[in-house]
Amino acid sequence: MERQEIADSINTIEQAIQEARKVPSGAYFYDILWGTILAFYYLVNYFSLTNPDALISKFSHYYWVLFPIGGIISGIRSKQDDIKETAKSIADKIYLFAYSGFAFAYITIYLAAEFNGLNAIVIPVFCSLLGLTVFVTGGIIRESLSIIMGLIGMIIGAYILKMDIAHQCLFASLACVMTSIIPGIKLMFARV
Repeated sequence: MERQEIADSINTIEQAIQEARKVPSGAYFYDILWGTILAFYYLVNYFSLTNPDALISKFSHYYWVLFPIGGIISGIRSKQDDIKETAKSIADKIYLFAYSGFAFAYITIYLAAEFNGLNAIVIPVFCSLLGLTVFVTGGIIRESLSIIMGLIGMIIGAYILKMDIAHQCLFASLACVMTSIIPGIKLMFARV
């Protein structure tokens, strides 16, 4: 009798896990939003660095404004998600913690590089950290495209180490498209 109760309990737990995986996640929205913001940020930096006389270069000190705008959009969307979602999916929690850790690590590395004059490593480390975050989250939620694109992001980070800052920006923009926007679009259609 006791073995049957244990087997029933395990079966109930397995069913609950399968049902939790079916709960749609809104994580794709944040992938696409932040991938777009970051890709645009690095792309305009590339054009500013390669065309210093262009109109776009005159605004280079204001590109950071994209990040608070993204934060506001994310906050609004998060509130909307909280209202309409009855339960947070496992993927939502994974994305929240993974990307929060990514952001904190990147800001720490950015500040350390600024204070120590190591600016040439900031963008390659950004690409590697973003790729690692996408790789790990893709592995956890079993999303093969995210795993592959995460690997590509890490490879781009290693590849651009010896490039000048302008070309690092160009490749960082590409890394954002590949690690965030493309997997985000796939997740949107897969409703993961």
